[in-house]
Amino acid sequence: MSSRMMLDISSFARWAGPPVGIIRVECELARWAKEHVDHVEFVFFDPERRAYRKLNKKWIKPLIDKAFSVNPWVSPNTKAHPRRSDRIPRAIKPAVMWVLQSRRSALLLLERIRLLAGNSTIRMAAEKLQRPLITKKYRPYMFHADGTRKSLIAYGEFLGPMVEFTSADTLICAGAPWEHSDINIIKTHKERFGFRFVALCHDIIPLQFPQYYKQSDVTTFQAYYNVAFPLADLVVFTAHASRRDALTYCKTHNLKINEACVVPPGADGAVPRATAEATLPPGIERGRYALYVSTIEPRKGHQLIYNVWLKLLAEGLPQNTGFKLAFVGRPGWKVDKLIDQLNNDTRLHNSLYLLTSVNDNQLAALYDGAAFCLYPSEYEGYGLPVVEAFSRGKALLASTGGAIPEVVAGLSPCLDPHDEKLWHSMLRQWIADPTARAPYEAAIRTRFRPTSWGESAQRFFEVAAAGPGAHHEPAELSPVIIQ
Repeated sequence: MSSRMMLDISSFARWAGPPVGIIRVECELARWAKEHVDHVEFVFFDPERRAYRKLNKKWIKPLIDKAFSVNPWVSPNTKAHPRRSDRIPRAIKPAVMWVLQSRRSALLLLERIRLLAGNSTIRMAAEKLQRPLITKKYRPYMFHADGTRKSLIAYGEFLGPMVEFTSADTLICAGAPWEHSDINIIKTHKERFGFRFVALCHDIIPLQFPQYYKQSDVTTFQAYYNVAFPLADLVVFTAHASRRDALTYCKTHNLKINEACVVPPGADGAVPRATAEATLPPGIERGRYALYVSTIEPRKGHQLIYNVWLKLLAEGLPQNTGFKLAFVGRPGWKVDKLIDQLNNDTRLHNSLYLLTSVNDNQLAALYDGAAFCLYPSEYEGYGLPVVEAFSRGKALLASTGGAIPEVVAGLSPCLDPHDEKLWHSMLRQWIADPTARAPYEAAIRTRFRPTSWGESAQRFFEVAAAGPGAHHEPAELSPVIIQ
């Protein structure tokens, strides 16, 4: 009986837009596994059949390259709290959805016509009829970041037969399985077939800071890990801080983790180099702004930096130096009030830029032009923007939250994310006196090299394939390599 690595790619298969964070990790592991792992099978959790299915091989590379989007609305939700539409009887659901979601239903019908029509005139007509229906909500599923069109297909089109597990298999969940699979079904299959289960845990932030999340999301996340931690043969963490905090959580809740190790994700090529035509947004000058790249969420510290910036404006420092501040990232949840302030506070005087729709080329230009970067998050399971900043030779003011000091590795200051006075003092100093950050910039240039995705993925699959008893200590692979 031959052993197989069954890599669950349900999370990034459902993702629209450029892969970030957890999605990037799952995507890069899949990319490396396709080229280097023998006997790998790519699997997808089919929410309708409540079971894993193999991917048709012809779709694997296009899926990894995000050459198309998977329609996320045609299948039942896998969360503990289903959507209202999931309760509609299947026999009448199509008709009901035409009433409840007429725009979406029309878009999907026209997309199917566009993809299947043998006549180019019909395809062009379908695309023309779609255009006024494609709102900002649907655009990421139907267009690449550069504006070119991509196909939107139903998940059933790229799925193959049901997975028949054996005791020689290893099932790997590396994305966001609490959103896109069912841990109780995994548990049932594991107990029946005896396969090995490896879980990649990026962090347990919803369990540590539930106040920053919707209660339903916390409940779903907790329900997954309360089963997954003791069920997994091996739990891989992306940082020592996350491993330590998860072990503490399990001890507090009388849960067991059988074996655990640490394998940081890769970081090379996270943001490509800017092309010659890349320009900064109007009003921002090269070397005269601080950059903060992150999804805008309550724990990320945007409110702290906003408060500090208002104090600096009251003191006249940004006005006297021509210095600006740029927030780059999608708005998340529980930040409506903050977004309104950032867009409408007249005290900002066009000194703070909120950039929510930045492509890779624009982001690269922003990194290259920044004087320095910021990362005040209250807690992170890793902190990829730290590595992105260092890769551009940029020093940053970071926080002491979670794994961030591991990633910073002494190459920049780490500040208490609750100490607004200290952040004000340091930000003021770095704006007024560029020589204050020069020693950090010099250290980054001479000592920093990011862990590559190749190194990270190779190590990940090595530990995933190792037998019981091989992971009593964390894997010794640092988030960054300090020479």
